[in-house]
Amino acid sequence: MDAVQEISWFPLGDEAALDERAQVLYARCREKLGFVPNVFQAYQWRPQRLRAWLDYFDDVMRPSESLPLVDRELIAVAVSMANGCSYCLVAHGYSVRKLIGDPITGDRATFDHRRAGLDERRRAMLDYAVKVTRTPGACEPSDLDALKAHGFSDEDVWDIAEVAALFNLTNRMAHATGMLANPEYHAMAR
Repeated sequence: MDAVQEISWFPLGDEAALDERAQVLYARCREKLGFVPNVFQAYQWRPQRLRAWLDYFDDVMRPSESLPLVDRELIAVAVSMANGCSYCLVAHGYSVRKLIGDPITGDRATFDHRRAGLDERRRAMLDYAVKVTRTPGACEPSDLDALKAHGFSDEDVWDIAEVAALFNLTNRMAHATGMLANPEYHAMAR
């Protein structure tokens, strides 16, 4: 195994040239995680795109009372599993394990939400996110009705679709750029 892991097939850019907001984010990541996630480093060669992606990511992943962060992270891994995105499965699999507080259930939810022992509400949410991913042209009003029957509001359903769409974009960029997740994620929240 190579001692140095390639982060992306593209240039990384100069971290020192990033704006103050990115510098603060990187410092916070190093303090909390012990490293800067490779996705940030992969985007840093296009600083304007990094800022735009971070703004959108932060807004879409902001938890609400009825769709907490754990649900948003579950959507992230369900979409990433459907897309075969190892970067997001590793990075957001860590988040799911941490938020659920059980590494076995967290890993099961990451790799096969249908067999993870999740409640019907979450399974319906994740099935819809996978439908948005695999067969978006097949989405119809009855999908919204089914989610509302599980207690989701119009805003929740929109957020489920938007989180799924965000991770479809992110997965595709990870694939297209050859992004690899930081090795540290594999051992975290175990």
